[in-house]
Amino acid sequence: MTQADVLRALDARAAGQWGLVTTAQAKLDGVQGVQLLRLERSGALESVGHGVYRLAASPPPEHLRIKVAWLRLDPGTPVRDRRTDGPRSGVVSHTSACAVHGLGGRPHDPVELTVSSRRTTRDETVVLHRAAMDAEDITVVDGLPVTTVPRTVVDLLEARADAARAGAFVAEAADRDLVRVDDLAPRVAGFAGAYGLPAEASGAELLEFLCEQAGRPLRARKAGRSTEKVAGPGAASTPERKRPTIWEVAERAGVSHQTVSRFLKNDSGMKPATRARIERAVAELDYRPNLMARSMRTQRSHRITIVLPELSGFVPIPLLRGASTAAHEAGYMTDVVGLEGGESRRARSVLSLLETRQAGGVLSLVPLGDLAGGQGTGQRPVVVLGEYDDNLQSRGRLADGRPAEEILRHLADQGHRRFLHVAGSQDWASARNRRAVYVEAVERLGLTSYGVVDGDWSVRSGYEAARDLPADSGVTAVLAANDYVALGVLRGFQDRGVRVPEEMSVFGWDDEEFTRYFSPSISTVHINKEEVGRRSMLSLLALLRGEPAPESEVEDLFHLVPRGSSGPAPG
Repeated sequence: MTQADVLRALDARAAGQWGLVTTAQAKLDGVQGVQLLRLERSGALESVGHGVYRLAASPPPEHLRIKVAWLRLDPGTPVRDRRTDGPRSGVVSHTSACAVHGLGGRPHDPVELTVSSRRTTRDETVVLHRAAMDAEDITVVDGLPVTTVPRTVVDLLEARADAARAGAFVAEAADRDLVRVDDLAPRVAGFAGAYGLPAEASGAELLEFLCEQAGRPLRARKAGRSTEKVAGPGAASTPERKRPTIWEVAERAGVSHQTVSRFLKNDSGMKPATRARIERAVAELDYRPNLMARSMRTQRSHRITIVLPELSGFVPIPLLRGASTAAHEAGYMTDVVGLEGGESRRARSVLSLLETRQAGGVLSLVPLGDLAGGQGTGQRPVVVLGEYDDNLQSRGRLADGRPAEEILRHLADQGHRRFLHVAGSQDWASARNRRAVYVEAVERLGLTSYGVVDGDWSVRSGYEAARDLPADSGVTAVLAANDYVALGVLRGFQDRGVRVPEEMSVFGWDDEEFTRYFSPSISTVHINKEEVGRRSMLSLLALLRGEPAPESEVEDLFHLVPRGSSGPAPG
């Protein structure tokens, strides 16, 4: 295929998809990667994203980043054949939908797409949401499937978008008649509590509140209010007077709306003359503070958010229990939320929670980049536990492997001399540490290791290790990486007819609840995660009160719990 033939094939593919073509689409026409590279070097193609090219002869399309990200969801399927309900489907949503609708999306925002099935991306500039999407919630703008304006509002509120930003989007959409507020109000009423409004607040009140936060109050007719009052049968109707806003008070008093806000908070540092002007403006306008805004100042300041990564399959319940108990004892309520994306995106979400007063403080179990809390971080009410990574994999104190040596000493005192270790996934620091300590301690204590089996934390890996252990191995004790692996080891030996603990001792790790009720009950290592959570929350509470940070180290973090699965070495 000559270069001219290649360009003709690419031009045909790019037609109807904004002058863009993917590597996967090119391969369907027999165009190989090396040919694309040559065309790029010659200037005929421009790389605009991983595996996506723009024909240089085509004009740069609007919203290029969004279109590239959408193409990459299903790079082998031409735009004309793409569906919105297939397994690889996707719809432009959230802030990206705002941008496509021309309603204030910021160019530096991550591209946000909603997909119908569980998917991940390594591209930090793209965020994938998972949700069902009805046909009536999708429209097409410039060839892109995009959530409708009403659905976009619902998505933004469900994602706890910044109140002022969501309000600006609603106000602009209403001004351009892209949404009817009366129709939208019932769909958003359920989010009122998430934005600190009273439980009985209506959707119309929520929308009005959001727009006020943006400095763009809705006109009365668009907030779902009646524009007329009827005094009785046959009475003439008169327009209802619109409730004055904080901005009108500020204008009448000749001050900023922030100054009026300080007045409403009873700021004692305000000049008497300024206070008098605001009091006069409030009286003349018959201004009554918005109850929803008051809720923002009170209820939210007594809520603490505990942050986990999005859709984590592991939730450290004991740690959360300790943290929540400490918060409740101090008069705070707690919310546990999963925040998607990497450190920087989670950090932005946390800042939004704090700026909109949806949280008075934040305890994060996962990293937040530069937002890591403490007395020296701009006094932000944020504490990062530091014991887990982005995927809630243990690190730091919780990944300490030294109890493995205590287990070996305990079993050696009972006569055991030859051991097997069934390890956890080596992607985890805790598994690597336990394995390293096991290997070093066997040698230091003068014991013998039959070997280390590479496991993956699963019951299956423990079962297979026990099943495959030769009968003449001489092993009398197994150290399992966690309690689930230990459970598999026990079951594997039971199926072989090996008696536990009479012929084989088994030790687990983590003190999961089931270990007490299995037969035999499983020997394990208890980790005082509840105290770790409690002390982390106490550090956050001290930060909120401006007090010195308390001692965070937990004495006796680990201790052995021998049970029925371990005993003296056989005769």
